[in-house]
Amino acid sequence: MVNTRILEKRLGWGRQHSGADAEGPSGDEKAISMPEARGIGHDPLLQGRVAATRSLAEALPAARQGAEAFWQSLPCVADSADMLRARRGALHSMDANSVAAAALDTLRAKLLQVVRERRWRRVGVTAPQRDSGATFVAAGLAASLARLASMRVVLLDMDLDAPSLAERLELPAPPHFSDVLRGAEPPEAQLQRIGQNLAIMTNDAPLPDSAELVHGAGLDNMMRSLTVALAPDLIIVDLPPLRDDGTVQAMLRSLDTVLLVADGTRNTARDITEAEGMLEGTVPLLGIVLNKSEDSVRPASRRVQRRGRR
Repeated sequence: MVNTRILEKRLGWGRQHSGADAEGPSGDEKAISMPEARGIGHDPLLQGRVAATRSLAEALPAARQGAEAFWQSLPCVADSADMLRARRGALHSMDANSVAAAALDTLRAKLLQVVRERRWRRVGVTAPQRDSGATFVAAGLAASLARLASMRVVLLDMDLDAPSLAERLELPAPPHFSDVLRGAEPPEAQLQRIGQNLAIMTNDAPLPDSAELVHGAGLDNMMRSLTVALAPDLIIVDLPPLRDDGTVQAMLRSLDTVLLVADGTRNTARDITEAEGMLEGTVPLLGIVLNKSEDSVRPASRRVQRRGRR
């Protein structure tokens, strides 16, 4: 279900549009949508007009071919993202046949248009509060990108106080995460491969010294090492929530841009605008993704029209 009506109402975007709202299909699966325009601080990059004339491959270093052996050396935990069975369907966004995956494929196209033009490779995904769906979107977007055979994608679980990717995907997490951030272990010690072109870095326990780790040089060194060794087209970073975790601000310095995920059932307009304010002046805001929205009430005029056709 792709639906902008709820987010438009909450942020006052509806006044900028004309014509009747388009209805999307109903269903129980989570909805993901992008606004067309908004009158708030950041320039909404995903809604801008971008001429995508340069491929990401042209911006990659000559070491791309040398990275092939590195990718193949990573332990393979699944033949494809579609084969992962998330507990209770919590991450069905990685299933290519889900409604959420279809919406994420649309988001993928818009995202690629921007990052190709700006030659960005490190995209963070965060939310105003915990349990808003940032992990759901980050994992689904990474899987959607990896379904493109020409893409190489890295997915990082950087919610250091409450990591969840390993548990939700029922994957074993290597025990070296803290050592990787300190620089005592190389990033490949924590990486696993899904299929041929998706690498994932997971963690199975909170890190008590997370603030110290992200404020040190280890995070920047890890991101550089991943870029050089794997030559990925995109690195998707599942971040902590902006308002609930003090480490996220330190992580932003290692990113090119950020997607903000809003929970359609919990987050208010104030939550979203405050979160945007926390990003202002730090990293470009790529756009807002609306998660878990439902709009079961149809406009009265349309109900009348349908009755008239019977």
